Amino acid sequence: MGNALIIGLSLGCVYGFVAVGFSLIYRTTGVMNFAQGASVMLGGMGAGYAGQAWGLPLWAAALIGIGFALVGGLLLVLGVVLPLWKRGASDFITMLGTLLFLVAAENVILNTMGSDPRPVPRIDPQFTLQVGGLRIDSQSLWIILVAIVVSVGLGVFIARTSTGVAMRAVATDQKVARLMGVNPAKMAVITFTLAALIGGIGGVLVAPLQFAAWNAAHVYNIKGFIAAVVGGVLDVRTAFLGGIVIGVLEAFIVTYASSTYLDVLLLGVLLVLLLLRPSGIFGRAVAVKY
Repeated sequence: MGNALIIGLSLGCVYGFVAVGFSLIYRTTGVMNFAQGASVMLGGMGAGYAGQAWGLPLWAAALIGIGFALVGGLLLVLGVVLPLWKRGASDFITMLGTLLFLVAAENVILNTMGSDPRPVPRIDPQFTLQVGGLRIDSQSLWIILVAIVVSVGLGVFIARTSTGVAMRAVATDQKVARLMGVNPAKMAVITFTLAALIGGIGGVLVAPLQFAAWNAAHVYNIKGFIAAVVGGVLDVRTAFLGGIVIGVLEAFIVTYASSTYLDVLLLGVLLVLLLLRPSGIFGRAVAVKY
């Protein structure tokens, strides 16, 4: 049970990173970014390729992987989202554009880096932390610690910086934000880049536990989206908690049941939750007047 819990927390943190990306972008732009999982894939594949093909040390390969994710985020917002906005595309069409970008990203990586999974070495593989009856390996510990740092840092950024305040203003009311001198397009670029950075960090950290693969983007996309809905997509904090819930639930299903019907069970949980609590487990209902 202890090992399943640690694995679940580790995976849950990565799903939480993806869910936070969904939440950040949706709150700021009104667009559901279905290419968010690509940042995790690009981070892992970039690090794996740089380490294996170029022989770079782990820290340098990790930076390359995060750089891949950042480039992907910038290409998405500058090459897809903003051009669609300029043409008056609806949020639905923009969402489809992000989904097509995810498919394109997977195929670009497949054709340039190949179909073989890319291994990424663990950080200090010999280290194990014993806490009571729990044994925490170094990689899981790093994922959990980095998740805490990223969560706290993101909270401070959103609450205390002028850019964070501008992002919240756009999320509240774009028209009022424009009157206050805030440029929604600029905030969109910042938000997509920030979401890609967080996803890339998650991809680099989880790759040693699960080989980086070109087709992993849609997997993290689905799990991250479910996590965002479970936690509540309107709040980055609850979205991250949704990732923890999904990660732990997945680990326990695989350990004590079967992985065969894992995705079906997770989607079933999502469906039941949407029926019982549309605002998410941790989300608050919002009154709407018709």
